[in-house]
Amino acid sequence: MYIKRVRKRNRGSDKDYGYLHLVESVRTEHGPRQRLVLNLGALPIEPEDYKALANTIEGILVGQANLLSGDPSIERHARNAVQKLLARDAKSEARKPPSHTPEYQLVDVASMQATELRSLGGEYVGHTLWQELGLNHALLDAGCSPQGLVLFEALVVGRLVAPGSERHSWAWMQNRSAIFELTGGAVRASLSALYRATDVLFSYKETLEKHLSERERDLFSLPERLCFFDLTNTYFEGKATRNPKAKRGHSKEKRSDAPLLTLAMIIDEEGFPKYSRLYPGNQCEAKTLAEMIEALVKARPDLARDRTVIIDAGIATEANIKTLKDKGFHYICVGRMLAKVLPEQTEDLVLIREDAQKAVKIEVKRFKKDHEIHLLCRSRGRQEKDRAIRTRQEQLMIERLTYFRDGLNKKGHTKRYAKVVEIIGRLREKYPRASKAFDVGVIPLADSSKDQAPLAKDIVWKKRDRYENEDKLDGCYLLRTDREDLNDKEIWETYVLLTRIETAFRALKSSLGMRPNFHQKEDRADAHMFISVLAYHLLTAIEHRLRTHGDHRTWASVRDVLSTHQRLTIEYREKTNHDHQHHHLRVCSQPEAEHKLIYERLGLDPEPLPRKHYVGK
Repeated sequence: MYIKRVRKRNRGSDKDYGYLHLVESVRTEHGPRQRLVLNLGALPIEPEDYKALANTIEGILVGQANLLSGDPSIERHARNAVQKLLARDAKSEARKPPSHTPEYQLVDVASMQATELRSLGGEYVGHTLWQELGLNHALLDAGCSPQGLVLFEALVVGRLVAPGSERHSWAWMQNRSAIFELTGGAVRASLSALYRATDVLFSYKETLEKHLSERERDLFSLPERLCFFDLTNTYFEGKATRNPKAKRGHSKEKRSDAPLLTLAMIIDEEGFPKYSRLYPGNQCEAKTLAEMIEALVKARPDLARDRTVIIDAGIATEANIKTLKDKGFHYICVGRMLAKVLPEQTEDLVLIREDAQKAVKIEVKRFKKDHEIHLLCRSRGRQEKDRAIRTRQEQLMIERLTYFRDGLNKKGHTKRYAKVVEIIGRLREKYPRASKAFDVGVIPLADSSKDQAPLAKDIVWKKRDRYENEDKLDGCYLLRTDREDLNDKEIWETYVLLTRIETAFRALKSSLGMRPNFHQKEDRADAHMFISVLAYHLLTAIEHRLRTHGDHRTWASVRDVLSTHQRLTIEYREKTNHDHQHHHLRVCSQPEAEHKLIYERLGLDPEPLPRKHYVGK
C-alpha cells in the first residue's frame, strides 16, 4: 500500500482541493491496476512522510511493530485510518448471528494487546434515552437534514458524559469515546463542522422543547400539576464585547468580575424542563415571568388549566401574580409582607413537621386575606441562621460605632461632622439587619470655628423599641397562595419543592458544563447553553427512571460507575498452516455487577455493541 495525492475541483468552481488516498496495486485481467483502499482526506503531512504513513497503517493492520513510525503525528493519523478501515470492513461480521460453537486458534500470546480503548457506558445510556425521546424523528419532521443527526446527538451526549466546551466535546468524541460506534456515524468530523452543527441545533430550539415536553409527559406519565420558575446565570471567560446579552449583574457564583448570561427555566414537580429562555446577564427577575408564561402557554396550552406555579420572593410582584391569574394559573409564592408581621403574631403557631435527627421543626399560622391564604412559617434551622446573622451584625456594628466614637477624642481620627455622617451611612449599608434595629445620631460640636468644617462631638445609638422582640421573627417567612383547597402542611410541602429547580441549576452548572461560557458571539453562547438544557432533559429522564426502582443516585454518581465500561480492540497473531494472520477483535469490556444493575434498572441490554472481527492479511 502507498499514499497517492489527488486533486479535485467542484463543479462551477475554480478552486482545487487536495486529498490523500491510500491505494494498493492489484492484478486484473486487463493488467495491474490501482485500487482505492481508503480516502484519508486532507491530512497536514509532507510528501516525504507519505511512505512512513503507509507503512505505519500496514504495520498496525498486520501487527508488525518494525513498520511503525517513530513520529507521534504519523502514528496518530495511521491509527485514525485503521479505525476507519476496521469500522468499514468489520460490518458484515457484526451482522452475522452470534455463534456459541467453541472456536480454537493457535495464538501467539506475546502478540496480544489491547488498543483503541473508548468510553462506552455513559454514552450507551445517553444514546438510548436520545432514541426513546424521539429527538431524531422530531428533527427530521422539522426539516433537518439527516446528515446532521449524528453530530447533534454527539454534542448533547458529550455534554452529558464529558461536560465542557464544544472544542472539548470535539476532542472527546474523536479520541476518547465510542459515541460514533453507537450512532453508526462518521468516525471523523472537523471542529468547524461541530460548530455549524451547534448553530443548526439551536435553530430548532422551540420545536425541540415543545416535542420534549409532550414526549416526556407521555413516556413517563408525568402529572404536571406544578410548575416551578426561577432564573440563574453563568459567567463568560473574556469580555464578550460582541455579545449584547453579556452584561454585568448579580452573579450566582460571585463572579462580579465577569459579564453574565441569564437562563430562565420552568420545570415540573418531577424536575423535567418545560421551557427555557436566555436573557442578558443583568436581567431583572421580576420582568421575566410574564414572557415565560406566555411562551409556555403558546407551546403547551393544556398546561394553563388548573396548574400551580411556584415562585420565589424576587419574582412574586403584584404584576406577576396578576399575570398568573389572567392566564388561569394558581400560585404559591413567598410574600413580600413579612415586614408588616408583628412579633406577637408569631405566638400560637402550629407544628406541622418535626425531625429531631435532622434538627427540622416547622411551625405555621394561617391567615386569610382577600381570597388568599397567607401562611406564616417558622423554621428552626432558618431561625438559628437568622439569629446568628442578626446578632453578629449587631455586634459588629456596635464595635465599629464605638471605634469611631472613641476616635473623636484621638489624634489622627476622623472628626469632621459630614465625614462621620457618611461613615454611619456606610455602616448601615454594610450591616442592613442591624441597621433596622438601631437609631444612630451624630451630635455636632457647638463651638466649631466658622472658618473650619463642622466637627462631630459624639455618636449616640439606641435600639428601637419595636426591635426589642425582633428575635421572635427569626426564621420566619410568609407564603402566599390562592389555593384555598390546600391545608397548611400541603401548602408548605408544595412550596419547598422549589428546591427542585435549584437542583436543576446545580446540575446544569456542575454536571453539564454550562459554566463558564467561552464563546464571544451571541448565537454561539446561546447554543452552548441550549445544549446543556437538552443534556439536562436526558439527565432528568435517567434519574427519574432510576428513582422508580428505588435508586436515588445522581447522574454524576452513575456516570462515574459507568466510566469503567469501555469498548476496546484486542489484537493478536494466529499461526495457520502456511502463514500468520493478525486479528483485530473489537469488543465491549465485560460489564461488572454494578454496570448490569444500572442497565437493568434502565431497561437496557448489558451488551451495548456486538463484536466486530477483522483479519489483516
